[in-house]
Formats: sequence, C-alpha cells, structure tokens
Amino acid sequence: MKSQNRYRSEQKSNVHLLEKALSFKDRIFSMIALRRGMRRLRRYLLILICALPVLYGIWRGVDYAIEKAYSLSIENISYKSRRGLISKEQALKILEIDGAVNMATFDAKGMQQKLENIPGIDSARIRAELPDTLHIEVDERIPIVFVEMESGASTGRRTRLFMDPKGILFPVNAEYHKNFMGVPTWYLQLSDIRELKEGERIPEDRCRPIRELIAASNAYDLTEIPAIREIFRPKEWKIQLTLDNGTSVTMQVYEIKEQMERLAMMMEHTQVTGVKPRSINVIQRINPTYIPAEEPKKEKEEANKSEDKKKRSRR
Repeated sequence: MKSQNRYRSEQKSNVHLLEKALSFKDRIFSMIALRRGMRRLRRYLLILICALPVLYGIWRGVDYAIEKAYSLSIENISYKSRRGLISKEQALKILEIDGAVNMATFDAKGMQQKLENIPGIDSARIRAELPDTLHIEVDERIPIVFVEMESGASTGRRTRLFMDPKGILFPVNAEYHKNFMGVPTWYLQLSDIRELKEGERIPEDRCRPIRELIAASNAYDLTEIPAIREIFRPKEWKIQLTLDNGTSVTMQVYEIKEQMERLAMMMEHTQVTGVKPRSINVIQRINPTYIPAEEPKKEKEEANKSEDKKKRSRR
C-alpha cells in the first residue's frame, strides 16, 4: 500500500509538471484540467447548498432579534426606595414615564442621571432586564435639621433648607418630607458656611456635633427629653438648645451622648419635684445645674410664712 501511494503521488506530480509545460490555451481546453475544475465546482456548489440554509437561519434569527428588540415594551417596573421617602409614583413622575416604554430606546443611564439631579436624592440605579422589566433603586437624603442663617431675622432673608447627616443642604419638599417637618432648626453663623444654597456642604467639624446631638436625642422618648426646637452655636465649643417646653440647655460640642444622659436625669428630677426648669447646664459631669422657671410651691409657701412672721414680730 505504501509503494502504491508513493507511485500514485509521484504520478500526480508528473502530471502537474506536464500541465505546466503546456501553454495557457492548451491547459484551458485540457480535458484533465476541465474534469478537475468540474470536480472542484461540484464540491463548492455542494458546500454552498449545505451552507445556504444555515446562513438563511442566521439572517432570519438576527432580523427577528432586531425586530423583537424594537418591539419590546416595559411591562413590569420594580421599584425600591431605601429610605421610603419617594414613592414609586413620584419617581416615575420625575422620570416622566407614563404608559408603554420601548426597551430598546430606553436610556437607563440618562434616566439615572435625571433622578440623581434631584437634590433630595443621594444616589439612584436604573437597570433594564429583558424581556420587559425595569429595576429602579433610589437612596434619598435623610433630613436631620432645618438650617437658616442666624442673621435672617434682622436681614429678612429667611432661606430655609434641610441638612442631611453628611452636611449637604437640599430644598424642603413637603411632598417627600412630610414626616420630617418637625425636625429642629439650626441657626447658622457666617463662619459655618460660605453660602446658604442647595448642594452646599457644611464642613465636617461644624456639622459633626449637630449630627451626634440629633442621634443622641432620638434615643430618648419625648416624655424623657422634650423635642429640640432650636439649635445655636454661639461659640466654637458651645451649643445652646431650646426645647419644645421652652427650657434652654447649655452643652459643649464634645461628649454629646454623656451630656444627653445628664439632661435626661435632670428632666426626670424636675418632673418628680414638679419644677419647670428655665435653663439647664449639662456641661458639668457632677452636679449639673438648672435654674427653675418659678419658685417651687413649697418653697414659696415657706417664704410667705416667714414673711408673715417678720411682719407680726414688727407689730
């Protein structure tokens, strides 16, 4: 078999050499060349015939996929709000999505940017999932205090914004923040901020004590510590509070949590004694002081009795 294959191979080479020795015209009209060309042509035609259905199927599949993509519409919208401040309906209103939306032409990145341009939204994520679902996730800013300039009362410029725990200012929206309209107001000084406007950020060293103050006060029930109504920082180290019952509280910017514990104890003491405090100073760790709004009833009665005794003795 090996010898036969070798001779056949050598014979084939000789035929090629002989063909090359012929002129181009003779080679074209050579029967051997013609038969070889026909065999090749039949082979290529067979391959083409077998490939045509495959190529046609691929073309039809691509065409169907493109047509289907342009005909897809968003049927399901999955919505998640981390803080629960902005509802699904409000988010869709911001995105101006009303009715059917084409999945192929929907600009998820542009819509995400549209949500993040809302000052009250910290971040957003929008993702389209085939065949017909849109996922929307929103993380809103949590307002912890109102902010105003302390000089607003005299200048008449009473711009009022919200501040989040990061110190970022954003506008008040009663529709989104209806559950936060009772937060305290922090009256800023010129040293606290460059300009009172949305998007501005209060420096960390200025807003840190306020953030800690709000977090510490939220740990107590309103029966233990009345709600904080106003916050002032008359000095770098000092915080002045006005509680909802009218009591003025003096604190320092350090050890906020411990001072709130002392304030809770003082408020409990005043409830037991029936004394309404006008002011309380909780900076001192031992024996924090308070000034009553009026004299206790017992002390007042004793003072009246002693005054009567003095008058009788004079007579």
